[in-house]
Amino acid sequence: MLNQKSIGRYEVVSVLGQGAMGTVYKASDPVIERAVAIKTINLELSREERAEFEERFYREAKSAGRLNHPNIVTIYDVGETEDAAYIAMEYIEGEPLRDVLDSGVVLPLKRICQIAVQVANALNYAHENGVVHRDIKPANIMISRSREAKIMDFGIALIPTGSRTQAGTVLGSPKYMAPEQLAGQATDGRADLFSLGAVLYEMLTGATPFNGDNLGAIMYKIMNEEPVPPSRLNARVPEVFDRILARALAKRPEDRYPNAQEFSRALRSEAVLAVLNPAQPPQPAQKNAASAARRQAETDSDPLDVKTEILLPPPQHRSGKRAPAAAPAAKSARRPRRYALLLAIPATALAAYLALKPAAEAPVAAAADAGAQTEAGEAAPPPVAIIPPQAAPAQPPSPAPATVPAANKTTVAAAGAHATLSLAITPWGEVFVDGKLAGISPPLTRLELPAGAHTIEIRNGTFASHRVKVNLAADQDLKIKHKFK
Repeated sequence: MLNQKSIGRYEVVSVLGQGAMGTVYKASDPVIERAVAIKTINLELSREERAEFEERFYREAKSAGRLNHPNIVTIYDVGETEDAAYIAMEYIEGEPLRDVLDSGVVLPLKRICQIAVQVANALNYAHENGVVHRDIKPANIMISRSREAKIMDFGIALIPTGSRTQAGTVLGSPKYMAPEQLAGQATDGRADLFSLGAVLYEMLTGATPFNGDNLGAIMYKIMNEEPVPPSRLNARVPEVFDRILARALAKRPEDRYPNAQEFSRALRSEAVLAVLNPAQPPQPAQKNAASAARRQAETDSDPLDVKTEILLPPPQHRSGKRAPAAAPAAKSARRPRRYALLLAIPATALAAYLALKPAAEAPVAAAADAGAQTEAGEAAPPPVAIIPPQAAPAQPPSPAPATVPAANKTTVAAAGAHATLSLAITPWGEVFVDGKLAGISPPLTRLELPAGAHTIEIRNGTFASHRVKVNLAADQDLKIKHKFK
């Protein structure tokens, strides 16, 4: 099938992927001259099984083809060849959520909520039209170039693909399947909600809620054990998500959200918006700068660079009256908060410079959550000590170690030859170089180190530390990728 030139009336352009069920192609429809994605389904069936397959295949494809929603991949056509069935569907420029998660980057909370809300809204539409997906997982959620999440493969989970599949068996991905699916019981839309909960859990923590060394162990945990609350695996996850996921991943369907609309509403509740868009009370300059830098670093670390307008509360309308000229302070106070935060950064740097001036010539390490890096030839900015995100002091710390702010990149300056260390840490970790904290990854993704031997340690309070010794050559670019489990 990989050397196919055509499938039905469609002209094959390239292979997009291959799985256990078949191959996915990019193809062209010569009749209306549009690009399509074609998923083939291998047929290794007896005559009786093929008759059952054809009935179920067309029934499921017909049901899925009725769905017309911006967050569902549209099905255009279905058909059969001698050895395979195929579905022609909307071609999406983008990448599966599975690839996004496997890249080692943890998405910002706002982006995670946006994806989950879009999928929940699409499921609600499908369920209202009598269609249950039964195989929601990251590989079946496409992220388009326009930053939209789109569900693929509606109905395919009920299609048998070989003699080793018993009639009525529901296919799916065990790590994301609801307990009633594993038990072979009747399922409805609440099984999809369980699967979406598992996907949301993985986006928040970098790990699936139920893990095991083999299929039996995974199934046992899904049926009998409660998952670890996500806030315990990732300290950056607010506790409100513990409550949302506890309900979504409930063992009994009746204990979950009654429908996908309620799941979506929970992800857009005031409790969630409060932690995604916290109010900013007046703060000292040092704390303001650290908060602004953290927000900037979180935005920069989003590989999809998305604006989460659906999660932001409506703007407050002003009366339009101008403040009197004699009250410049009041006028300034009405400016957007971002200007105040940007003005606070130079003030913080000046305060740190006056406090740490004697150490200005010391080697400098950039922090993970700060501002811009100094260009070559410019006057070096004053050093600022690294401030972990959850324990930022109100006053500048002691002179050592001295650091310079940076958004997504940390540079350790030293005389002589240098090498680059690239980092991909999931879900997150404190990065120590030769016993000194260099930042938190993500958003920290790169370190410039002096050539030579170094000890790199990645710490996350929930897991055992990851430690590695490296011997870097001049101009070497070495990548460290680690996923805490």
